[in-house]
Parts: sequence; structure tokens; C-alpha cells
Amino acid sequence: MKKLYAALLAGTAMAFIGLQGVATAAPTGWPTGCYNHKSPLGGGWLAVCSDSNGGHYRATVICERWDGGGLIDIESVAWKNDGTPSFAACPPRTSVKSGGIVTRSH
Repeated sequence: MKKLYAALLAGTAMAFIGLQGVATAAPTGWPTGCYNHKSPLGGGWLAVCSDSNGGHYRATVICERWDGGGLIDIESVAWKNDGTPSFAACPPRTSVKSGGIVTRSH
């Protein structure tokens, strides 16, 4: 009887651990298949994701002022979720220093 009781306790513990593993699975809804790069036309940054998975994305760019006045961070205003490119443009009299993509799960 003790062996049966121990086996039941072990089975229950294993089932509980297994259920917890399912409950703590990685969240869904983040965009995938994303890439970003300096715009070939210059003056900004492009970003796009092939699958939104319910999430959103947008381009961001860091622009350097020609007069040495520092850096300017700009993010595209519109969030995208349909596979279309997002573009963040540098203002006049600046040039692209670097850029990237911002994602969110909703």
C-alpha cells in the first residue's frame, strides 16, 4: 500500500510540474521575421516584419546634426502590423548615424 501511495504522490507531482511548464510558456504576439536597415534612398531607416503575430513594429533612427549639436532620436509615429515597411526619417541638415526596430506584443 505504501508503494502505491508513493507512486501516486510522485505521479501527481510530475503532473503538477508539467502543467506549470505549460502555464509559463513564452508569450505569443511578438512580431517575427523582422529586419531593418538604412534606407537606400538615404535620410532614414526602414523596418519591416513578415509576421506580426498580433504584435506591432516601427522603425527608429538616430540622426547626427551637421553642426555638431548632438544626436536626435526619432521613431516612426505609426505602428505597423501588416508586413508593410515602417520608415523613420531624419530631419534636414542631419544624417543617419544608426537605427533599429521597436516591437511590442499588442
